[in-house]
Amino acid sequence: MKLKFEGQQTGDATKDAILADNEQAEGTVWQAMAYGDMKKSGMAFYYTDDALAGVYEYAKGAIAKKTSWAGTLRYFDRRVTVFDKESAALTFCVDESRADLKNRETNKMQRTKTTPNSYVFYNLGVKKNEAGVWQTWDLTEDRGSQKCQP
Repeated sequence: MKLKFEGQQTGDATKDAILADNEQAEGTVWQAMAYGDMKKSGMAFYYTDDALAGVYEYAKGAIAKKTSWAGTLRYFDRRVTVFDKESAALTFCVDESRADLKNRETNKMQRTKTTPNSYVFYNLGVKKNEAGVWQTWDLTEDRGSQKCQP
């Protein structure tokens, strides 16, 4: 698994912190799937509220199916809108065209055909917790979004 994040530095300290915490958050979900263990993933550190429930269920389902993935996910067109010192929104696209499903027990790959659904638009609500971590509290996705098509 490789996560490739574009647009990591904006020059604004708050926006850069949000982008950095989002990179870590994304990694926790994929780590849970890769190892089949949600306890060690750290999802609860970077997600809260409805977003935590959503990523937890997503990872739990993949773990139950013994499904993971291999390849590269490219995160691009990342945009942060800061509302105040403790809340912001983050949108971005993910290109899944270079990632394939993998069975964790057999390590067999299931090649995934690239389609418009290989490109996903995400819209996140983030808030800064008492420890200074920008946690995702709300998360929506639009698979096949025109905003993300090549």
